[in-house]
Formats: sequence, C-alpha cells, structure tokens
Amino acid sequence: MDRKILTIILGLITINNFLNAQQDSVLVVSNGLQTEIMLHPADGFTGYVLKKGEFAYNQALTPYPSWAWWGITDKITTELDFECWLGGVPSFNFRFGLLMQKKIRPSVSFETMFQYLKDERDQFENLDYLNVIRQGKNWYNHINLSWQIADIWHVYLSGGATYIDNTVISNGDTLHEYSKSFRNYISPDFSISLDYRFKKWISFHSTASYGSTFLYADNIIRKEQIILATRIAPFINNDKRFFNSFRIELAFIRADFIDAKESITGPIGFLYWQWNRNKKK
Repeated sequence: MDRKILTIILGLITINNFLNAQQDSVLVVSNGLQTEIMLHPADGFTGYVLKKGEFAYNQALTPYPSWAWWGITDKITTELDFECWLGGVPSFNFRFGLLMQKKIRPSVSFETMFQYLKDERDQFENLDYLNVIRQGKNWYNHINLSWQIADIWHVYLSGGATYIDNTVISNGDTLHEYSKSFRNYISPDFSISLDYRFKKWISFHSTASYGSTFLYADNIIRKEQIILATRIAPFINNDKRFFNSFRIELAFIRADFIDAKESITGPIGFLYWQWNRNKKK
C-alpha cells in the first residue's frame, strides 16, 4: 500500500483511539487564545506543557496527516509525528514541565527531540538552489523559559544545542558551489519570542532564532531565522467544540542558511485543533 495512504490511515486511527480512550471525560469549550497553552508559536519554544489529557492535532497545508501533541501528565507532553514514522524516520519529542511562573521566576520546561534517518535525505528536495542533506542521528535539547509579563503579553527564551551525525548544507550549484559538511557535530541553538494575545480570537507572535527549531525548516543546525505570525480562532464563539477548538497559524518566514549563502522567504502556516478535557462527575 502507498506510504501516504498508510500515513492517513495511521493518523485517523490514532486520533480515534485517543478520543475513545477519553470516554470518561468531557470536552471543554475553549476560552480562546488569550489563555491557551501554546508550545511553539511562530516556531519559538515556550516553557509551558499541556495539561493531562489535553490533545492538539496539527495539520500542515498538505493532504497528509502531520503531527499531534498529547499531555501524558500535567508535567509531560509528547509529540506524535505521524508523517515521520510512516516515512521511515523514527522521531521522538518530549517536553517536561519543571517550574511554573512565580513573580519574576519564569515557567521552565526541558524539551528533547531525537530523529534517526537511516538513509540520506534532502530536506529541501523540491528546491534547486538549496540542499540540506541529513543522515543518522539528530538530537536537540533545549531549556525553555516563559514569562507572562501582562495579561496579554508573553516573552519566551530558549537555549540549548543540537547533535548531528552527518549534515551537508549547500546551494546545489556545481559551478559556484557554497557547501559545508558536518560530522559528529554539536551546534548551539537559541531563540527569543514575543506574544501579544490581543483578543481571544486573534494573537500576534514573533521569533528570532539561531539553530534548530521545531516547526518550520525544522531540525537544521546553524540556521538564522525570523518569523512573524498570527494565530486566529475564527469560530471561538461557536458552541460546537470541533469549530470552537479550530485554530490557524499564518506566518511569514525568512530563514538564512549561512553555509550555503541561500535563504527561503515567504508565507507559511498550519491548522490545528486543541482540545482540553475534564473528568466526568
């Protein structure tokens, strides 16, 4: 059976099984973006984790299932990466909540993500001017800090490092080639983000980062990136929970790959649904 069809089937089965397993709880109508737990707004890293039983399904702008987040406990959140697993790439991501904000002390989380690519893969195989070829282990570890500095303002800082087995970054031009190879290499990562959660149905986000990120052009070392984004909850006043929980992130990305002297620029985004649950009485 075609791998893409298998990906669709796995995604639907996983979501169905999760919902069936939660029959002892009820869906909670969302209060909107101002109070919602966000993990990677504008490709940043927050110090927050999902609550136990909270589930977010995220859909890239493709016809195939993408990824989900699940609050295993109030302190541990994990990613379910449907497309990577069905594409033959083992992928694990866990975020551990360490501290909650208290006065000037931030909320703190630790996030670890590991992937293993058995064969060489070009992350930008559809671009003729940029190649990022990865093989073997790719593992980032980040400490994430978050401050809610006002009712609708949040600041995020993240720092850490990525280990890679083999990565080649090049411009794909044999006549005027700019290329650099990395083997058994550790590279630093850093990001800073600002949220303005203007209304319960719309928020604004910005992130500047160096190194590996989770969301867009993910898991690439030495990348310099700026993201401007907005999140929209278009049906936040709808009492139907499927519509009430629906969200859109629309973003503009500029990512510079200094080793290839190339960049990618343009609009990008994804859709998601985020459900919280309370136990039935």
